[in-house]
Amino acid sequence: MKTPKEQIFEDVRIALYDAKVPLDTIRIVESALDLNLCRYDIIERERALVVYDESDADTVKKFFVAKAVQGCTDGTLKNYKRTIEWAMNTIRKHLKDITSDDLRALFAYLKLKNCSSAHIATVQRALSSFFTWCELNGHVFPNPMKKVERTKVRTKIEEALTLEQMEAVRSAAKTKRDKAFIEMLYSTGCRVSELCALNRDDIDWDKLEAQVLGKGKKYRIVYITQRAKYAYLEYLSVRKDKSPALFGYNTEDTRSGGDGVRRLLSAQGKEYDPDKGRMSKDEASSVCRHIGYALGFRVHPHLIRKTMATQAMMRGMPIDEVRIMLGHESIATTTIYAQTLKDNIKDSHTKYL
Repeated sequence: MKTPKEQIFEDVRIALYDAKVPLDTIRIVESALDLNLCRYDIIERERALVVYDESDADTVKKFFVAKAVQGCTDGTLKNYKRTIEWAMNTIRKHLKDITSDDLRALFAYLKLKNCSSAHIATVQRALSSFFTWCELNGHVFPNPMKKVERTKVRTKIEEALTLEQMEAVRSAAKTKRDKAFIEMLYSTGCRVSELCALNRDDIDWDKLEAQVLGKGKKYRIVYITQRAKYAYLEYLSVRKDKSPALFGYNTEDTRSGGDGVRRLLSAQGKEYDPDKGRMSKDEASSVCRHIGYALGFRVHPHLIRKTMATQAMMRGMPIDEVRIMLGHESIATTTIYAQTLKDNIKDSHTKYL
């Protein structure tokens, strides 16, 4: 049976090897560990404890309720739940005993597993929100996340589609449903989840507008172009189901429609019902992805939303109006879209200097 020190060496060796750390570097780490650990008596902590006692489970539940009341989306709540449960099960301590060093070790583990800096930053945000709430409500003191250095994420700003590329996307959509979806996505600037959640009755075709429920459980008005309206009417001309959803199953496409839809849903353990079908967020993303494959450049729903906002600003729409149209809480978020307007900046430089 291995001693605790031998087990530490083995665990570290395996973790470094899995992370593709060079063998020479692993040997150096082992030597450094051996030199420093010889000064300490190492005793293995009891591993058989129950991670959550009743108070821990109650605290976590109260946190989720508080976040739900604040207006967090189901997706955000699921991310919090997944992250907090993973962290507690990995650290294997009761909530009140978790320290900053435990959290640093947790994030170091993610780095060794070659997780991206964006993923680590997402985990840190979730845990920071949780422990901040715990401190404010007297469940932990002090907040162990306060002393943890945050991971910096360097994000490359993705260029919006050009007008030519946007026309190519429209042309590459294969079915009337997909063409209508692309037009509505571009016209309204909705998030894909917002557009997929809309029902037929949500659209006022006389006023060419719709009310959508966005982030934070807040409603806003979005607007529809004539081009999007007629694309949707074309879709209705071939649509057979009575589902209230604005976009339903894609029964025009022989690859995924008809029996293909039945097989897909059957594999997911779901029942096929054409009158209850609703285009899912994943299916919408798949439509855009396959258009991108055909055209040779990346296409996804958020890129079309960004393209709409970028084109609006290029044509003179005030940035605060774009913010309201997109449903951004802060204008700082909308400003990110404006950073891609390189041609406008260059023209202004030539004009004013």
